[in-house]
Amino acid sequence: MGLFFYFLPSLGAQENSISAEGEVFTEAGTLWVEDDGAALYWQSGLALTLGEYFFLDFDLGQVSSNLPWADGSVFGLMGRCGIDTSKGGFTFAVGFFDHPFVSAAADKVSISNDGGDGFCFSIETPLRFGPLSIAPYLLYGEAFWDDGDFYWFFGKPKLPSLLIYGVELLLDQQGQYQHGLGSYGFSTDLRIVSNEDESLFDTNLDAGLFFYRFSREGEKLKFSGTLGWFFARASLEGTLTSSNQPYFLFPFSFYNINAGFEIQAGFAGFCFRHSLGIFQYGFNLGALHIFYDQGRVDIHYRMKKLYSGEEAFDEINLELRGLGAAFLLLEAAFPALPLTDRLRLSLGLQKAFVVPWGYEKLLSSGDASPGSPAEADTRSLLKTILLSGLSIRGSFSW
Repeated sequence: MGLFFYFLPSLGAQENSISAEGEVFTEAGTLWVEDDGAALYWQSGLALTLGEYFFLDFDLGQVSSNLPWADGSVFGLMGRCGIDTSKGGFTFAVGFFDHPFVSAAADKVSISNDGGDGFCFSIETPLRFGPLSIAPYLLYGEAFWDDGDFYWFFGKPKLPSLLIYGVELLLDQQGQYQHGLGSYGFSTDLRIVSNEDESLFDTNLDAGLFFYRFSREGEKLKFSGTLGWFFARASLEGTLTSSNQPYFLFPFSFYNINAGFEIQAGFAGFCFRHSLGIFQYGFNLGALHIFYDQGRVDIHYRMKKLYSGEEAFDEINLELRGLGAAFLLLEAAFPALPLTDRLRLSLGLQKAFVVPWGYEKLLSSGDASPGSPAEADTRSLLKTILLSGLSIRGSFSW
């Protein structure tokens, strides 16, 4: 349970003599939670439009936290420039991030890292033919981290490559409707290496996304819908031994793992908004279902003689087919209540409902364990149902 405050001042300027206009903006927010901690967010930037077609902007920001389960900060910068005309153009972006020491706690286990940094660049080149446009997109990035620990063994992540590519076709009948058809691919290699840069685990992930989107916006009514298909393939290989494992209490003589996974899922989402004077209401409705999956994990390990000396082979077959969930997000709001001639108040209420299915096969079929719904306190369970996914927001602007 938490409380979030947000502050946004902006300053705009226009100079007709050189056909230029710009804006300087700053955003800041803080989150307080029950466990005696807080997280702080800030972002600043500058946006310029030069002439009729050329634009240039950059923004930088930082997220920091001293929460019991997360301690540290991350700083980032992103710059963009390009040309935008009625026939097309391009957008080029480059960015980087950097962070000092960070740590996270999970189930009484602390995971820390001395620091890390990374960069990315992207290019988008839309072409327009009247109401029809096509926009290819490409992003590449890398990231590296300093010494740290990762659960029971010392290690650090390494991201030697991240590639996102795709294209989107859009038919835009302004004032009436939009049709969009897109396809995007995702490919990355993630490695876990020791503090001596010896390879421990290698992971490869390839994923793809296909979708169709429809939207129609009127003065008081807005509706959009999305249908899509998602697939992903991943593999994991790794070996931990006494030679590449500097942790002297490591209990295994060797620990080998080989895993492969493939999944295909369909999804759908719909969004509806309607305005009645100063009041607005709407809903978001969506569902995700896994239609195909194939996964297997093979583990082979031997314990040190100091512990037992036993050797074992484990095989895990993953079965996620048939799993899914549907959600409903209801929203009611007063977007701009006039308090004075210039001061406005915004109030909003949201409540989310989630209905999962197929997950019972992942749970044990034995007797109800302590803390199960059968033994839960009725009042506590009712409070959880009513408050989970509930958010109330308000803001002043002038």
